[in-house]
Amino acid sequence: MAADTRHADVPLFDQALRSRSPALRRAATLTVGQVKATGFARRLRGMLRDADTASAAGAAFALGLLRDSASVSQLTAALDADPAVATRAAWSLGEIGVPARQAIEAALTRPHRAATTAALLQAAARLRPVPAATVVPYLASGDTVVERAAAYAIARTRSPAGVRALLTRARSGDPLVRSYVARGLARSAAGDSLADSAVAALTLLATDRSPHVRINALGSLGTFGPRVRGVVRPAVRDSDANVRVAAAQSLADVLGGQRRDWAALWEADTAFVFRRTLVASAVRAGVILEAIDEDNPDNWQRITDWRYRAAVADAAAGTPVERVREVSLPLTRDHDGRVRTAAYSAFAPFADSSDAAAHPWRRQLLLSALRDEDFFVRATALAALAGKARATEVPAALASYRLAQGDSSNDGRVAAVAFVAAAWRNDSAAFSDSLRAAVSALPAPADPLVRAAAAGTSPFSSWEAAPAPSRPLDWYRAVVRDVVVPSLAGRPPVAEIVTERGTIVLELFGGDAPLTVQNFLTLARQGFYRDTRFHRVVPNFVAQDGDPRGDGNGGPGYTIRDELNPRPYDRGAVGMALSGPDTGGSQYFITHSPQPHLDGHYTVFGRVGSGEDVLDRLVQGDRVFEVRAR
Repeated sequence: MAADTRHADVPLFDQALRSRSPALRRAATLTVGQVKATGFARRLRGMLRDADTASAAGAAFALGLLRDSASVSQLTAALDADPAVATRAAWSLGEIGVPARQAIEAALTRPHRAATTAALLQAAARLRPVPAATVVPYLASGDTVVERAAAYAIARTRSPAGVRALLTRARSGDPLVRSYVARGLARSAAGDSLADSAVAALTLLATDRSPHVRINALGSLGTFGPRVRGVVRPAVRDSDANVRVAAAQSLADVLGGQRRDWAALWEADTAFVFRRTLVASAVRAGVILEAIDEDNPDNWQRITDWRYRAAVADAAAGTPVERVREVSLPLTRDHDGRVRTAAYSAFAPFADSSDAAAHPWRRQLLLSALRDEDFFVRATALAALAGKARATEVPAALASYRLAQGDSSNDGRVAAVAFVAAAWRNDSAAFSDSLRAAVSALPAPADPLVRAAAAGTSPFSSWEAAPAPSRPLDWYRAVVRDVVVPSLAGRPPVAEIVTERGTIVLELFGGDAPLTVQNFLTLARQGFYRDTRFHRVVPNFVAQDGDPRGDGNGGPGYTIRDELNPRPYDRGAVGMALSGPDTGGSQYFITHSPQPHLDGHYTVFGRVGSGEDVLDRLVQGDRVFEVRAR
């Protein structure tokens, strides 16, 4: 309950941290970190020497959640403790960042267990700049776990200082090391001096036996432009669907502006996800393919399936405003809110661009969207306008907030309040007494995210005293009984994701993320995940499901708290998708490969027990028949 309400219950925490139960002490350490109870930092430092390694590891992790710079020396000493404690201490040093840089670099000059060294290398990956000179020697350590972490540290930020060393590992026997090498050899890292060597290595890696390596290699090859056309173009016929998608993405900067060259690739893969990627890449290259040509009577803009029209609206995102006006803006009038959302999202960056003042119609267009019937169209427009929000626009935002009271999702309400708060910061002197009174008169909402959007804004000051919503204590007891106790007893909850590619079996971490697991199981039993789609699949990153709306902007109509815990984002980790802190609901993702940068930032609530082959075959748009809780 304390974690859920974000209540720093001092007597409760004090009692739990002194408990004889290791499980209770560990839970208390995590909760202290989750609710940001900084007053307990000193107690956590002392617990780093707890005889129970799980409690000590929990304390080490919580200090990282608190970003407690005063604990650097104690965390450094903990690097010589049990690996369970030492690896969490290393992670926390990385979270503390600059104040811990010297400690991280010094620790990497001393011998440690392999797991601890790997954790320190991942911590070093969070430093800017990455201490490449300290990291590079570990690429040849002879220990696979350590070499992976070293390659990750260099490749994650594409550190130029590590490129020569990465080139020597292009033929590593470990596919994960090779995938990191492929990522780290992009043009931004290799520069002119090592471009030829990087292209040669990437050309080799683009035909690697591992699809994950090929995907990363194609992503980096795309940064070298037309010179690699002969390598990237054949990859659109790769045997792996996600490699084909990665190749289509890279063609934007490789294939050039001749329409016939793009049209020749249309039949390489008839799948929608490939073709929508090809369309978007062509638009980025300045080419309008026949599929979206206004003169084509069978173009995607006329297809009944909303996904095709949304793909057209998405295609111009990131291109000059003239292209967005041509391709995306006509679809702001589409009858489907998901298509309109995509169109406004493509246009949104131009609301505050450097030439926006000379084109007042842009802001007027977005202001008109505040009356849209679709909640995410309104949220998109409000977010785009907030940077330069003015007092004169607040009445429109307040009207949008009132309209949002009937939404099934809180996005429109959060965005409207955030807009008003931004207008106050930007233009408070222009708020009339009546306007300020209108804002102050708004009743305090129960939703903590809406209240958080108003934080620090004086017209909303009455909201700060609003109590945090809570459930009855018996509800939390039921979660402990149904989820936590079985997990601690070695009988964790299990769920099956039944997809058109096969079934993925999940083991759920009821002891680490009980509220998230309970939420997922409840939604599954209610049939919430029946006939959904993996609306987002990023090759060699994540597959994401749980949006009945289908465009990535839907949910169950409520949000849940984050339950950040020490579980790592290894291959097959199941995490809660977020749009900001404490914004989870129904959308979840599964990682294709280790993603250490997500550790401690998104709730891990499960892992794939079986079906990794199914996970690898998933492509964007694949159907989920149901999720079974068992």
